[in-house]
Parts: sequence; structure tokens; C-alpha cells
Amino acid sequence: MITLGRSSMQSLRDIVYGLIPRPQPSATSLDSMGGTAKRLLILSRYPNPSASYYLDERTKALANIPIVVKGLDDRLDDVDAEGLFVIICRYIKEPQLRWLEDRRDRLAGVAYFVDDDIPAVVTGDEASWPYKFRLLNFAVRPLPRLNRLLTHLWASTEALAGTLANAGHTVEILAPMPAWPARKSAEITGRTAASLKMVYHATGIHRHEHEFLMPIVSSAMRKHGNLHFEVFADGNLARRWKRQDIEPGRMTITPQLPWSSYLARTTDHGADIALAPLLAGRTNDSRADTKRIDISRMGAAAIFSRCTTFARCAVAGEFHIANTMEEWLMAIDQLVEDGDRRIIARNATLQSIEKMRQSATLAFPGIRFDELGDMA
Repeated sequence: MITLGRSSMQSLRDIVYGLIPRPQPSATSLDSMGGTAKRLLILSRYPNPSASYYLDERTKALANIPIVVKGLDDRLDDVDAEGLFVIICRYIKEPQLRWLEDRRDRLAGVAYFVDDDIPAVVTGDEASWPYKFRLLNFAVRPLPRLNRLLTHLWASTEALAGTLANAGHTVEILAPMPAWPARKSAEITGRTAASLKMVYHATGIHRHEHEFLMPIVSSAMRKHGNLHFEVFADGNLARRWKRQDIEPGRMTITPQLPWSSYLARTTDHGADIALAPLLAGRTNDSRADTKRIDISRMGAAAIFSRCTTFARCAVAGEFHIANTMEEWLMAIDQLVEDGDRRIIARNATLQSIEKMRQSATLAFPGIRFDELGDMA
């Protein structure tokens, strides 16, 4: 049996990473499509975080444009293709792809939006194999055919756009556009020092961040008897959290929720402290700072990793610290022991949502709607 060393395995990952197809708008598509869009079709695994963070607020601004939202398993027979602009959010399935191919001459354009470095996720060691299979099946396998239809390519960050850059096409930035935080989130007051809720909400794709936090949270929980910790985790990660030196009654391990359920839960149930680590790596380097949106919805005081992603909309009063156990424990100590500092940090992240909105545009890049004029 042949065992690859770490450097050899990384070299193999790098090779596979380079071989995975990327979305690329076709010059032929640009010649055969285009013009004024009369209506908009969004194809998405809806509801999901990508649509919530990037598309929902922008579609609300298109008050006079007919908008159709279809899930990946929905039929498109009732959709009028004439003058239709199509936004594909990450995934597409065979029947919908075939529908687009059959009507390509009637379409106003087709945009592909992506908010993850999908080849990095596929070749990395964090995501589960079922998730990787879904990416390969619905985000990678359709690309050779889909690229012949694409007129626009949108990425969530400059870094991600850089991974998709090609001399033959333009990658436009569709930055996060959050909704205004609900008023009750802004009015959440810090709990008394007798009971504080600290949370880490992330999927299994953030396995390394989970592992980074485990000893930090264990130490903080031993020191601060007034803390209750909530983490979202499944499978092996959930089992590893259970093995930490944390009293079972002071830790809640919740399985990952569907997006609509997660939105409802974090809207109705706030938190005092939210942990937002982000470690360096190919997948994380392309991420946007959408975690701010979740934290602001909970009305929590956040601790962010000091990195380019979270620096984008940083404001005074937030915690941005190095990824060391010492700095994270010091930051948790300060937020647990100082209620005023929690309020400052919470309000700062609420302000960062306004900064995030100001740094984005409501327009979908490059689409020309017949009632709204040039949206570019």
C-alpha cells in the first residue's frame, strides 16, 4: 500500500485543483444573446445563504420587473423565455440546463454567480464526501455545456474573481448586500453577568476552525462559570465537541439546520458573544464576510480573526485578533467580564452592516432591463 506524505498529497491536490473546470462566459454566447431583459429567472437551491446574502435585497429593488424563482427540481415549462435574463446561483441540474440550451436564442443573457472557490472545496480536506459529490455533480459537471450559454460571470469577492480570471472574459463582483438588521436585534441588551450565551455557528466545511476553537472554548468555559456555549455540528465534529472538557449542561450541540430554520432561530434567539475564526487557506482566502450578517441578526458581540476577509467592512470597536489561543482567550475574558465592552462590540458590528451595504450596489452587474435602463 502506497502512503503519500503531506507534501506529496498537497502537490496532488494542487494538480487536481488546476484541472477542475471553471465557469467561463463564451464569446459565442455574447454574440448570440444580449439586449434588453424583460424578466428575470433565478435558479437556486432556494432558500439558501447565497441567495439570502447576495440576491434577495437586489431583487426587491426590481419592483417593476417580473421575477421568477425556481428550485433545482422545479420545471420551467411555465416560464416565458422571450427576453428572459437567467441567474444561476452555484448549481444547475440537467433538465434546466437542457431547457436553457433549447431556448438560448430567446434569452437576454445568462449569469453564473459563485461565492466559493469550488475547486478548493472539492480538493480540500474539510468538506464531507457527500458535499463534494454534490458540488461535482451540480456545480462542476454542467460547466462545459453551461459555459457555452454564459454571458456574465459574477463572484462574491475580488480574491475569488482572481481564481476565475481569464484573458477572454470579465469577472464582475457581486458583493454581499444584507438586509437592514431587524430593529429588535439592535435593541437586544446584554444579559446579566450571571448568564451569558456564547456561540459558534459554522458548517462542517469549517472543520479546522472547529478544531481551533475546541481547546479555547474548553478553557474559557472552565474559567467562566456563567457561560453557556452553543455550537452547530454534526457527525464526527459533534462527537469531538462532546469529548471536550465542558459540562454537558452548559453546552448545546445543535445539528445543522436548513437555511430557513436557521434564519428563524437566529432571529428569534440572540446571543451575547459570537466567535468568528477564519484560518488561512485556499478556500477561506476567497470567502466574503457574510458571517457579520448572521452575527448582527443575533445582536451579539463578535470576535473576528484578523484577516483580509473581515477587514473589508471593519469598524472601530470590533475585536479583530490573531489566530492564537492566548489572544482568543483574552478577548473572550474581556467580553465576559465587561458588559459595556460587549455593547460597544455589538453596536460596531451592527454599524458594519451599514458599511457593507454602502460598499455594494443594488444593481446586478451588466443587466439592462427595459423599464429600469442600464443597471451596470
